[in-house]
Amino acid sequence: MTLPSQLSIPVSAPRPAAPRGFSLLLLLACVGAGAATMSAALLTLALKADQLGASTATTTVSLSSGIAGVFTLVALPLVGTLSDRSRSRAGRRRPFLVGSAVSYVAGGALLVVAADVPTYVVAQLLITLGFVGATVTCTALLTDQLPADRRGPATALVSLGTPLGALAGLGITSPFGSELVPLVALPTGLAVICLVLLAVAVPDRCHPDPRPRVGLRQVLGMFWVNPLRHRDFAWVFTSRMLVFSGVAALNLYQPLFLMARMHIAPDRLNPSILLTVVVNAGVTLLVAPAVGRLSDRVGRRKPFIVLAALVFAAGLVLAAVVTTFPGYLLACAVVGLGQGVYFAVELALATQVLPDPENPAKDLGLVKVADNLPTTVVAAVAPALIAIGVHGADRNWSALFLAGAGAALLGGLAVTFVRGAR
Repeated sequence: MTLPSQLSIPVSAPRPAAPRGFSLLLLLACVGAGAATMSAALLTLALKADQLGASTATTTVSLSSGIAGVFTLVALPLVGTLSDRSRSRAGRRRPFLVGSAVSYVAGGALLVVAADVPTYVVAQLLITLGFVGATVTCTALLTDQLPADRRGPATALVSLGTPLGALAGLGITSPFGSELVPLVALPTGLAVICLVLLAVAVPDRCHPDPRPRVGLRQVLGMFWVNPLRHRDFAWVFTSRMLVFSGVAALNLYQPLFLMARMHIAPDRLNPSILLTVVVNAGVTLLVAPAVGRLSDRVGRRKPFIVLAALVFAAGLVLAAVVTTFPGYLLACAVVGLGQGVYFAVELALATQVLPDPENPAKDLGLVKVADNLPTTVVAAVAPALIAIGVHGADRNWSALFLAGAGAALLGGLAVTFVRGAR
């Protein structure tokens, strides 16, 4: 079926005005993707791992997350490149929005029926592929539709998609305890609806020229940006990777941490995690839009990122030392404050230092690698960190969170070396 011709705009044409409600549609798509992804990351993957074997749940989560992290590193720039190179009459971005919805459905269904670890891993890979397609495509649409000096609030909304999605996904499933089917099906359905809605509504650009040939150099270029030629992009990548190492340290093992240190039963995990997300996302949502507008007004991004890294590190230090659930909620609020400032400006800064602004999806895919590479790194080093100075089944969660705080501080330092943006 051919889409209406007015939805296809040559890439070389002047930038079209963003359609009415574009930012809202983009936010909804990011929230839907965040709901499906974060519900899995924060709850259902851990519950399923516990069902497959309580004594090996930590190992299962680490193994699967590590594999998914490596997969993400390849998929992000690859999907971005394929989107930039797309010559589909449906546009450069629309097919990938629909494909992401399909991948979420397949991954969610497989997670529910998984009876062994290999099937569990494949399910997480499909959910990860849905997340990759959705995030890269939504971020590319932002640069397609909006000029650089109007991206602050919109990039804040895109970045808020993940925490708000976590809130939405856990909120709509909270009445179902540990029943896996609704815990997976409801967030997945939300993702499908929101992604398809954006795909139908957005005026997508299609490229009128023939697709260029691909040689070995072009293939390698999908996964590489010369850090000497594009130093600012390299520093942004490094900063983002370090800060998101702190995010991964907190998010990846939160269910196991709450069960171990806070002694929360598995059937009480959903409302407990929902409360942490309400606190975290609520603070983030209050802060991010205002900071995004302020950053646009003053024309500066880097000071906000440094401040965000400091606050985020403080929240992780607090999480490392608390021994009560209310104390942990306070740590989540401090982390949310840091996230609110960071999400409001960091992606906007990244879009200002892209090596190829006319084909942004590949480079934005590499930026998103910096969000997800820490998952692999943290999954690899976390077992050693949480084993420091303990015996038997005990875990040193403080060592993990303090390492994340140190990474966040280094991330704030790295962004100060960016020269092409303020």
